[in-house]
Amino acid sequence: MLRKLSILLSLSALAFAAPLQAEPQQFNIDKGHTFVTFRVSHIGFAWIPGAFTKFDGDLVYDPENPANSKVNFTVQVPSIDTWHAERDKHLQSEDFFAADEYPTAKFVSTAYEPTGEDTAILRGELTIKDITRPVEFAVTELAAREDPWGNFRRGFEATAELNLADFELDFAGPVPESATVTVSLEATRAK
Repeated sequence: MLRKLSILLSLSALAFAAPLQAEPQQFNIDKGHTFVTFRVSHIGFAWIPGAFTKFDGDLVYDPENPANSKVNFTVQVPSIDTWHAERDKHLQSEDFFAADEYPTAKFVSTAYEPTGEDTAILRGELTIKDITRPVEFAVTELAAREDPWGNFRRGFEATAELNLADFELDFAGPVPESATVTVSLEATRAK
């Protein structure tokens, strides 16, 4: 009897001593504090900024093994806004995004590779106009902590350089060859 009790106590001690494996965590994107922006050169004179104001997505983050993290993100192309109505209309036309035919652009991650304490490379496939190409985002985690309302929140900034010709966004004329895309994202852990 004493031996059985000793074995049970030893097993209990081992169970408590073993580190608990955290599960990957689902996060809800805070749309009021997330921004999908871009900038392109205006024929070498100045930068034209813009944004997609309607988007959706989901984020899974694994704090024990960040490489298991993943994200899916979709933007509504007609929500493009460069603070110039005629330019926005042209960008939605057949010359560029053909928004009537291809109303969404989608990013699906394939790998998340930490490169430092708060940095990583996010690899994935970006689809614009039914054309899918591999894309890499340089990611910085800005914060991970409880917010003033008791939610656990993470903040990230991810930036990529896109070759516009890869997605047939190279309308003939004096247009830029590339665009810098930045996603500033806040997300709260699902309860």
